[in-house]
Amino acid sequence: MAYKDPISPSQQSQLHQRILAKEPVAFAQMCEAALPMLSAFLQAQFPQQDPHLCDTTAVDCLLAYHGRPQQYDPEKLSLFAYLRMAARRDMLNAIDSRQRHNRRITDIEQPALQSQLATESVMTKKLALDDWLAAYTKCSRQEIEARVAELLTVEEQQVLWLMLDGVRDTGRYAQVLGFTHLDKPAQQRSVKRVKDRIGKRLRRLGQKLE
Repeated sequence: MAYKDPISPSQQSQLHQRILAKEPVAFAQMCEAALPMLSAFLQAQFPQQDPHLCDTTAVDCLLAYHGRPQQYDPEKLSLFAYLRMAARRDMLNAIDSRQRHNRRITDIEQPALQSQLATESVMTKKLALDDWLAAYTKCSRQEIEARVAELLTVEEQQVLWLMLDGVRDTGRYAQVLGFTHLDKPAQQRSVKRVKDRIGKRLRRLGQKLE
């Protein structure tokens, strides 16, 4: 599902630059636009959850961004799309924490639970793909999902999922790509080349589909 942001990507970029420059009112102005959007987004994505949890997760997400705004990469996607991805991950973590607290002990080997976890993982990745591609195209996921499968190899698709999940460990990517025989610096260079290639292909795809 594509979301219509309350301010344009260029305005989001300007706010981000002002926050990096530590302008006193920039973060407050961003929150004024972003907080209602994030809260509504989380409540739509997690309708069975307590709205208060959605609100507090949205606030925590914005505060985390404010604490380390340099972690956001404008080359990959718009600021608000990035915040939605971060808020979704935070919400899933909060839900998982609550469930583990209430459940205490769960038999992870139960077939029914394994099936549920696998389904939730696929759904999360597909939702994340919506935001990733929203940075480059206005088309729906249904229109481009098959194109992405044609555009990327199986290994590159696995790398994309890791990127969408926010994985930073080079070793995880090296294992998927078969680079484990290389030393650490060589792994980092090789993984970066693959990530850059994926980003360029997705950008070209978005330009073609617009």
